[in-house]
This record gives sequence, structure tokens and C-alpha cells, in this order.
Amino acid sequence: MKKSEFSIGTRSTGTARGRAFPGALTAGLLAMVALTSGCVRHDAEFSHREEYNELIPEGQEYVHKVLGTYFGKPTRIVAWEKLPLKLHAAVGTVGEGATSLSVPVNFTQENLPLRPELEAAWLSGNLFQKNDTPALIEAIGENGSVMFPDPGLAQLPAAGDRVAIGPGEVLKFGRVLYAEHCLHCHGVSGDSHGPTAPYLNPKPRDFRRGIFKFTTTVAASRASRTDLSRTIDEGIPGTYMPSFKLLTPDENMALVEYVLWLAMRGEVEYQLTGQLKNDYSNEAFADRVKGGESAAEIRKELTDAVNGGEMADTFNGIVDTAVERWVAAQEEASLVTPTVKHLEATAESIARGRALYLSKDLNCVACHGEAGLGDGPQTYSITKNSAGADNPTPGLYDDWGNLVVPRNLTTGIYRGGRRPIDLFSRLHGGIKGTPMPAFGGKKSDEELWDLVNYIMSVPYEKRTPGDGSKEAKPAEAPPQVAAGG
Repeated sequence: MKKSEFSIGTRSTGTARGRAFPGALTAGLLAMVALTSGCVRHDAEFSHREEYNELIPEGQEYVHKVLGTYFGKPTRIVAWEKLPLKLHAAVGTVGEGATSLSVPVNFTQENLPLRPELEAAWLSGNLFQKNDTPALIEAIGENGSVMFPDPGLAQLPAAGDRVAIGPGEVLKFGRVLYAEHCLHCHGVSGDSHGPTAPYLNPKPRDFRRGIFKFTTTVAASRASRTDLSRTIDEGIPGTYMPSFKLLTPDENMALVEYVLWLAMRGEVEYQLTGQLKNDYSNEAFADRVKGGESAAEIRKELTDAVNGGEMADTFNGIVDTAVERWVAAQEEASLVTPTVKHLEATAESIARGRALYLSKDLNCVACHGEAGLGDGPQTYSITKNSAGADNPTPGLYDDWGNLVVPRNLTTGIYRGGRRPIDLFSRLHGGIKGTPMPAFGGKKSDEELWDLVNYIMSVPYEKRTPGDGSKEAKPAEAPPQVAAGG
């Protein structure tokens, strides 16, 4: 974001020209809504976080403008090139020998099938600033050339210029699928407040922190695309999240990209409101005024920071950090990769796993209980939240403030998948956003496989009342009291 790109406290509005592509994508989405929803009187809006409402009006105005410029609205999405997403139907670079009717393109991404009448948007070069006039393609030649209808392009792109075919098509496609299959639980903004959500337990996932529970990535990493794709495909057993196996691969991919887009938008809002909250929440504002500062000077301080470009540096730092984390999550180094193969589930391995389960080191029994029933002492104790404060009622809570119940291992239902590698990933990387810790690095891979074998054996254990209890001993006789004592 460039300095002075935004202003608050005035009527002027900033634009993100050169950083985002609202034009073609917005038009496509508006047409789609009109066809499926009839007359639209007002654009839909994304809901804001609760922390947003705690900011002073100038802070709210800034956050709203930033999110609107770089992400848009539900029916007017901005496909921001900075985000590490599959945004367009295809992306490539222009080759040598372009004519007004045929432009050779070396494609680096082909995300959706290319069809006539998709738009071509130039991502760099002299034509970049002229995307307000869409160029519709006529066909794709066998050699990868993009064909344009007569009379062709008024100006030719240069070799090496980047071009998007179907700008924003993946997000447009994903948004329609999300509205059809996901919105009623997860909400328009991915905040878990869809109309069905109040009736569900456990609650739907809130995407806006960028945290997804069931992943095959290491503890410090975000979820991979494969993780989200598999969750959509398989569902989450034991919850209201169904399987969407009937989606085509293209539909699954588009839905994953749109969910990632919602997560990135929410993460930017979460971090930005957190930064502003320190000095410009209503509470902080009142404290500063009470301490002798002028209300007008505090407001001017924020508007000067925005209009002078200081907040641009803060915003860019937030976005850069989010982008780096999501890019890293897709790399092989972020995957949970056992150094040894799954050990055979022998009686010895299961016994070693049970010993680990009962050990004070791992302390699995604190949550899951000695018998694996999910009734450990933590479920009826007052626990602390991430800020160190007591939770409102006894039990365990996730990072979204929801009361969670440890898994009852006797049922054989594992929400992140029941393959041995799925359980290994849960043990190695933990369940993100929950009290379930990560044991990767704390225990060897062999020990984790032993624990996997034990956990998978629990549903098949034969139990009778009193199993595991110590042998009863006769009560000792009470001490004799001397007469007259």
C-alpha cells in the first residue's frame, strides 16, 4: 500500500490501482448475482470482528476502507495479486510474435478450463493500466496462443508481459459454491455465524484467524491446500460438517481457494484491529483522555498516521507476514513427515503406547481420562484461556472461546481422519487452536507410532467393571482405646 493511499476524516477515498483487479471480477459477480438472485438493491457487506466495534470511529473507518479496497465485498470481490492464491482461470507470460488477433502465451498456471469470451487482463507492461476495457478471447490455439475476435487488440502487449485469462474466475466460482454449500453454517465472512450455526454443536469453524484444526503440517504452520481439500472431500466425522465427494476436482479447488481468501481477509482484519486497539479502542481513548490528553489530538494522531503513510507500513507488514506463513505452509518442509514407517501394531507396541498415554510426561489422561472416555480431570477444572484469564466455566476451551470436549477414544471416531498417518499428524502437530498439544520433537517418531497403535486399539479393548483397579484389602482394625482414657 502506497503512502497517502487512504485518508480518513475526509470525503476522499483511496484506490488500489496497480495492486488489485476489481474491474472485471466485480462485473462478473454482479451479473451472476442478478441472474440467480433477482434485483439487488444494496451490495452485501462482510461483517466485522467484535474488536472492530471497540475502535473509535476513525479506526473503524480506516479498517473498513482498507478491507474494502483490497478484498472488496461479497458480491464485488477484489482479486489481489499479492495474495498467494489461484485467482484466475489461467496465468502466463506473452511470447514473441504477438499480433492483434493472436498472442502467444506461455502458461504458468491453468486452474480452470479456458473457454471463449473469458476476459484477458494484463498484469504488467504498457497495457496494465488499460484493464478498464476488457479484451474478450475468441479461442485458445493448439500452440497456446490466445485468439481475439476481429478487429483484434488496439495495442499489442510486449514479450514478457504477464496476462491473466479469466481474471478472478477461480474466486468467482468458489464464491458461488461457498454460497450454495457453506454459507448457511460458516457465514458470509467465514465467521461461523451462518443462520444454521446456533443450532450446531460443535460450532462451525471461524476461518478469520487463519487457523484450521485438522492439518498434516507441523505445529507452527498454517494448513495446506491438501488439508482443506481433504476436509471438504471427507467431511469431519462426528460433526455436522458433511462430505462433499460429489464436487468435481475443479469445484473442490475453487472452494479451497475461496476459503483461503476468506481466511486471509479475516487474518488481516484480526491483526489490523489488534494493532489499532492498543491506542485507539474506545477504552484506550477514554483512558488517554482521562490521563490528560486532548480527544482532538488523539483523533488527529490517528488520521495523521493514516494520511501520512505510517499505517501503510503497519498494514504492509501484516500482509507480508500473512503471505509468508501461507506460502510456507504449502512447502514440503512444513509437512509432518515420519522418519520411520508405521510400526506393526503388535502387543508390545500397544503396551508401549499405553505406557506413554499414562505417563506424566505426555499426561494424556488429564483430558482423555485413564480409559480414554474423554472424561479426564481437566474437563471439570477451571482452565486458563490464551490471555491467561480463567475460562467462564469448568472445562477446556478452544481459541475461538468455545467449550470443547476431549475425544472419547473408545468410539473409534477421529475427526481429522482415521488413517494411522492422520493420528500421527494429530500427535505430532497437535490440533491447532485447541488445548491438544504437539508432541513432535518431544517424542521420537517410533514412540508416536506406538501411541497411534494404542489409540487405535482402545475401541477394541475388552473391559469388565473394576479393570485396572488395585486389589481390595481388608480394612484395618481401629486402634483400641484404653479404659478410662
